[in-house]
Amino acid sequence: MSVEKIKKLIRENDQLGNLLGVKLTEVSEGRAFAELKIEQQHLNAAGVAHGGSIFALADIALAAASNSYGNVALLTNGNIQVFHATKLGDTLFAKAKEVSASRRLAHYRIKVTNSAGDQIAVYNATVYKTSTPLPDSD
Repeated sequence: MSVEKIKKLIRENDQLGNLLGVKLTEVSEGRAFAELKIEQQHLNAAGVAHGGSIFALADIALAAASNSYGNVALLTNGNIQVFHATKLGDTLFAKAKEVSASRRLAHYRIKVTNSAGDQIAVYNATVYKTSTPLPDSD
């Protein structure tokens, strides 16, 4: 499956990403880039970006990168550290990169930055690589 088909599959079928407005901008084998403009619905009660919104952005970048080889990969463990609050109107960028992989497991690091280039969060995740091909998006 080509990376263009993977981008299309996630854009069309990731319901949470669509609801939040996450844009998948680039996918290559073991890598992906996504972005999210922080709007009112992304804020928590304190008026800053909800941690769940940041996690979802990073996790969608992970999904694209880890499924870029054409088979279903599923999260087994994920840990996010948030370093800075993000305000209404800012755009967050998630860059996912495969750090290591074996036959069945792969580790990814996803860095989340804002439009000023400040590191907002880092998400470390492990996925289980199945032998099940991704469904066609057509």
